[in-house]
Amino acid sequence: MPAEAPAPSRRTRVGFHAFRTYTRHPGKDGANFAYTELGRLLRGSDAVDPRPHDVVELCRSDAVARETLAGCDVVVATAGPHAYLYFHLRERLGLRFRIVRDVRTALWNGYLQQEALAAPYLRGGDVLYHSSRYSLALFSALFPHLAGTAQTVCYPLLHWFPPELENSWTGSRGPVRRPGARRTRRIGFVGRLTDDKNHAQALDLLAELNRRAPGRFELHAVGEGSPPRRGPGAQGGPDLPGYRWTPPIDRARLWEHYRTFDTLFFPSTSSLETFGRVLVEASYIGTPVLASAHAATSELLPAQALVPTAYRTDREFTTHFAARLGDVDTGHAADLLESGEAPPRAEGHRSYARHDRLLLSLVLDGPGADTGAGAEPTGVQRDFISRIRTAGLRSVPGPAQADALISRIRGPFVALHERGRPGYFATLATLLARSRHRGKTVSFLRKSLLHGEDLSNIGGIDLQLSHLIGHEPRFRIAAARTAVPGDDRERETPCSTN
Repeated sequence: MPAEAPAPSRRTRVGFHAFRTYTRHPGKDGANFAYTELGRLLRGSDAVDPRPHDVVELCRSDAVARETLAGCDVVVATAGPHAYLYFHLRERLGLRFRIVRDVRTALWNGYLQQEALAAPYLRGGDVLYHSSRYSLALFSALFPHLAGTAQTVCYPLLHWFPPELENSWTGSRGPVRRPGARRTRRIGFVGRLTDDKNHAQALDLLAELNRRAPGRFELHAVGEGSPPRRGPGAQGGPDLPGYRWTPPIDRARLWEHYRTFDTLFFPSTSSLETFGRVLVEASYIGTPVLASAHAATSELLPAQALVPTAYRTDREFTTHFAARLGDVDTGHAADLLESGEAPPRAEGHRSYARHDRLLLSLVLDGPGADTGAGAEPTGVQRDFISRIRTAGLRSVPGPAQADALISRIRGPFVALHERGRPGYFATLATLLARSRHRGKTVSFLRKSLLHGEDLSNIGGIDLQLSHLIGHEPRFRIAAARTAVPGDDRERETPCSTN
C-alpha cells in the first residue's frame, strides 16, 4: 500500500485593508502606491491565505471586527497611519493575531500619532518596518520604547519594477542648437512642486545655470502642483527659460522620463521625508542624481552626489504641516552640472533586492533574532537626528489611556466615511470647532464635501483626527555642535523633549 501523502501545510491567514485611492485624489504619492502594491504582493503569495477587509467597517462594529479578525494569524496594516486601530481592536476583543505595521513619514503627525497610541499595546510578535535606516534610527530616538521591539528596514516594492528597464538610462541626447555648441542637458525633478520639496530651489538652480550658460540646460519637473509665482519678472517664475512642467503621469511614462533625464535633482529637505522612492527608481534606471544630504539620501547615494545642505535652526516646526527644514547649496550644484562630470552611479536600489521575500518572511514567520541587523544610520543621519529637539511627543503610558483616546477618534473616523449622513456633518463641524489650524481644516472639509476624500489621502483624515485628542508635537533643529578640543561630551540630549 503506498504511503499516505503528507497533509498540505495550512496557509497563513493574513488580514489587510483593501487599499483603494478615492477617484478624485489629485495625485497618488508613494504611500498610495505602496499600500496598493502591498495588497497585490500578499494576494500573489501561495503561502498566504489573503483576508482583505475594510478597516472602516471594522471600526463601525465590534461584531464585524471580531468576525473578520478572529480568523487571522497576522494583520498587515495597509490603511495609512491608522495601525493603532488594529492594536486597539486586538486588545478590546481579546484576539491573538500579530501585527505588521510601517511608518512612511518622519517628523509628521500622522505616523507619530500612530506610534504614540500603539505603544502600550505592543506584543512580542509585532513588527515595525521602515523604508530606510534613517527612518528606523529617527523613530528609535523619538520613541525609546521601540529599542526593545522588533524593527527592520524593508521596502518590498522593487518586486514590481520592470526588469527590462534596469540600467536602461540613455540621457536626453538632446539636439545641438548650433554648430560647435554643446547639447542641451536635461535636469529632472520628480515630486510635489511644494516648498517642503524645495522645488523653488530647482528653479533657482536653473536660473543660475541660465546665467552661466544660456540655453545649455533645461529643467523638467514631473509632479503634483504648479510652478510657484514669485512676483512679476522674478527669476524662477513660470516663464523661466528652459522650464517645463508635466502633471502626475502613469508609471510607464515616468520610467521613460527617468531614462531621458541627464541628471535627477532631488533637493528635498521635507520634514516628511524618510526615503525618496524617486531615488531608488532613478538608481534602478541608472540615472545620475544630485540630492540634498537630508533623510535617506546618504544611505542611497554616493557622497559625491550629495549637495551641501544647511538646516533652519531659527524656528520651531509643527508636525501638522510638511515643512522645508533647510536649503541646498544651488551654487555648488550648478558647479557640478556645469563641469559636465556626472556623479558616480548610485546603487541604492540594490539594498532592497528581494525585500518582497523579506516582508513575506516577517508576515509568515514573524521577526527573527537578526531582525534589524545592519541597519545603523550613516554619520550624516546620526548628526541630524542628534540635533532634533521635540515638544509634546510622548508615548501613551497604558492601554486604558490609549483606549480612552482612541474612543474619541474611532467614531469620527467612521463618520467621515459616511458622507451625507447627520454624523458626517456633525463631525465636520466638530473638527472645525476644535481645529488649531483652521485653514488646513477648511481645505480638508472642502475636499471631503466636494471630492469624497477618504483615508487614502494620507495627511487628510489622519491629521484632522489629531485635533480631537490634542496631539500635535513640535520640534526644532539645534545648531550644529561646535567641538571643544579635548572635550567629547554631548552638550544636549538627542531628541530631547522640551
